[in-house]
Amino acid sequence: MDFERVVERRFMCRRYGARDVPSETVDRILDLALRFPSAGHTQPQEFIVVRDVEVRMRLARAAVNQLYAAEAPLMIVVVSDTRRSKARYRERGEQFYSIVDGAFASMLILLAAVNEGLGAAFVGAFDDDAVRAVLGLPSVVRPIGLIPIGYCAEGRPNLRRFRKEQIVHYERWEDRGLSTGPPPA
Repeated sequence: MDFERVVERRFMCRRYGARDVPSETVDRILDLALRFPSAGHTQPQEFIVVRDVEVRMRLARAAVNQLYAAEAPLMIVVVSDTRRSKARYRERGEQFYSIVDGAFASMLILLAAVNEGLGAAFVGAFDDDAVRAVLGLPSVVRPIGLIPIGYCAEGRPNLRRFRKEQIVHYERWEDRGLSTGPPPA
């Protein structure tokens, strides 16, 4: 699929059909996700593929009861081994770069899923310790996002977005009074 079309079709799918996602499709998504950029090429990201319904349900509960996430037949959990970032960039690597790098990897998964004709969502609201407990993560491995993936069973919502001239600045910041509230119509 053309890249522009993939980006335009991406939205946070929150309803999924029961059809399973083939392993070959998951492999293609992961192959693309492995192309994530990382600070200093430290590559702190790792991926946990979850198909087990009970594990998905426990993760959805850890994600402030966002139970729709467990309805997807597949979940990819993006985690950062913060030791890799910390070794090169100390505290900033552990507390910031490892998160940004995880966001890059997560976006590649979301776009790769759309490219495969699937729906996906990024779930970032969760209890870190609860996710760690479900997945057996050591304390140095930080969960970044839960990404439910499946055949989307809902249409793309018509969400308002800020217009380019409202949020793009040139050379320096200009306060446009948009700091609170939803995008204007």
